Amino acid sequence: MKISGLFNRPFTRPLTRILISLKRFWQSLNFAQRCYVAATVLLLVELVLMLELGPWFLALMSLMMLTGLVSEFWPRFLHVWHSLPGKALILLFYAVVANFALGNAAGMVNEVTGVAASSLPYSHNFAILLSLPGWFFITSLLMLLLAQVAMPFYLLLLLLLKPFGIHALWHPPHYRFVFTTALVRWFWSIALLIQLLMLGAFTGVGSESSAFTSGLYEGFFHADEDVQKKVIETGILPASAPDSTGNAEPASVAGAVIDEPEEPAANLGVHITRDGDTTNLASMPVREMRARAERYHSLQQSMLAYFIYVYESDSRSRCQHSQGSKVVELNDYEILEILKDDSVPLGYSYSVKRCISPAFGQ
Repeated sequence: MKISGLFNRPFTRPLTRILISLKRFWQSLNFAQRCYVAATVLLLVELVLMLELGPWFLALMSLMMLTGLVSEFWPRFLHVWHSLPGKALILLFYAVVANFALGNAAGMVNEVTGVAASSLPYSHNFAILLSLPGWFFITSLLMLLLAQVAMPFYLLLLLLLKPFGIHALWHPPHYRFVFTTALVRWFWSIALLIQLLMLGAFTGVGSESSAFTSGLYEGFFHADEDVQKKVIETGILPASAPDSTGNAEPASVAGAVIDEPEEPAANLGVHITRDGDTTNLASMPVREMRARAERYHSLQQSMLAYFIYVYESDSRSRCQHSQGSKVVELNDYEILEILKDDSVPLGYSYSVKRCISPAFGQ
């Protein structure tokens, strides 16, 4: 009673009306719109107060936005799936992705062993499982890219249909703020796309999942390498910005020996400049991105090599093989002999040999 009386006093009535209006506004929104509003308010608070909360705060807001998108689009996906044309389209899409994944896994097995993946069916299936994170990444990236392309046309269509009194194209009648919600959704979809690209760079899965993303990331890698190579070969340095006295550093040094810089000049990420200060929301040197991609690829190969040696190959065979080695019979006349070898990167050496058995002899 004391609290309710406090809000009924004359000097607190405007605040009470504002709170009641905010409560009604919040209750009129659905779950997805509440996620959009909460993420947008947190972002505005960070920008207005100029807080340096780091990349985790942007990740938290992106997670809230992702929750809203999933809750809003999952019923639409189910509706499309339960229709015959929609089911055919979805299955066609996943068939194309599965075909690329099978080819990628076969290439991984061949890269490790040097033989065709058809001779190692279990290892081929395991390589497909290892490729799942990369192909989940590429499908999510493609969906977000398609959404960015389609969203401007959807916004334009909403503006054209608004004078005719059409509330929305696929929303229920009680759905409020259709155009504003679509605009906010588009903004946060771009933020999610950037977060996904940076996640692929930080984990290494982005540049190894497919030729599409590999080409995207390799463009930054080669650009950075070309700049460094030009500096090393010609001795011409990029023109630097003027210092505090207004004098610029010389652009070239005749006869000087230019060493390769330890840190790359270019970073990939999101940079915000305010009052001359640059804030890196999510960035990484391109050389570090390449190192992470190589480590991720090496981890995949090491797991696959271990699986081939422990589960795919046999310790006993009708064909003669070296002591301590394991064998995969490729056909009636050839075997793949696997030996533990610490001198090679993956720890195993592979060699194709002729099958010497009681049936064939020497």
